[in-house]
Amino acid sequence: MSKLILGIDAGNHMAKVAGPYGTDCYRTAICDWFERDIVESHGADDMEFEINERKGFAGSIAVYEDEFGGGSMFGDTKAHEDTKIRVLLAIYRYGKKYGIDITDVSLVTGQPIVSHKDADKKRIQDMLTGHHSFTVNDENISFNIVEVGVGAEGSGAFWSDVEDGALRIIDIGSGTINAASIVSKRYINNASSTFNFGMETVNNKEDLAGVARGIIRNTTILKWDRADNVRLCGGIAKDILPFIEQHYGNAALIRPTLQEGSRIVVADPVFANAIGFYKLARNAFG
Repeated sequence: MSKLILGIDAGNHMAKVAGPYGTDCYRTAICDWFERDIVESHGADDMEFEINERKGFAGSIAVYEDEFGGGSMFGDTKAHEDTKIRVLLAIYRYGKKYGIDITDVSLVTGQPIVSHKDADKKRIQDMLTGHHSFTVNDENISFNIVEVGVGAEGSGAFWSDVEDGALRIIDIGSGTINAASIVSKRYINNASSTFNFGMETVNNKEDLAGVARGIIRNTTILKWDRADNVRLCGGIAKDILPFIEQHYGNAALIRPTLQEGSRIVVADPVFANAIGFYKLARNAFG
């Protein structure tokens, strides 16, 4: 096919992809390869891969089989090899899901706000751009990534559900939480940040009230006001919203909209960054 344009949110817990045919997601756990005595299926996203001479498992299988636990590299930057593997597997899965013979890809992916610096962005662009040949589940995969943009997580989600005026965005991830301030479609640096905790790194991930208090404390340091228009995205957004609303009365979920063929679909808030990145990619590379 001709050039495919995608938005890819290569998260520490899930990779989310948005493009012209719809969305996809998979569990981004990765572990080293080993000989299996019993070949057990752990999920529809189980993948055995070899990329750049690194052999391993990805998806649900890696959650269960990783001897070092967790299966994900956390931190406040995506400029590392695991991101490359997550993105390549995301493109492979998108092609399989929608029956696309992919040759050339242009994409926008994300980086936490605190690390959205030129050096880290260039590192991500350099490691993704170019020709890639690898194997997944004994299938030979080959395509070119011809253009790469790097957006800021949180503020990227804004473009999935554009609103006028002043907006605060809370993007709740597994390893970090991004807080972005947008005024008249412009990003405000001194009222935005990345908090170095997420739903997979807190001591008690079931304590949503406690996580909400942590978010509220950190955003008030940024001088966010109780009356601000706050929008939430991320996998836990729906569940944590009632606790955020106790302080920010004008809080609501982001409603990401995506055109799938002739239909306009409202997606789950977990896809907000991916859809925002896709719209940015389409404008930049379309």
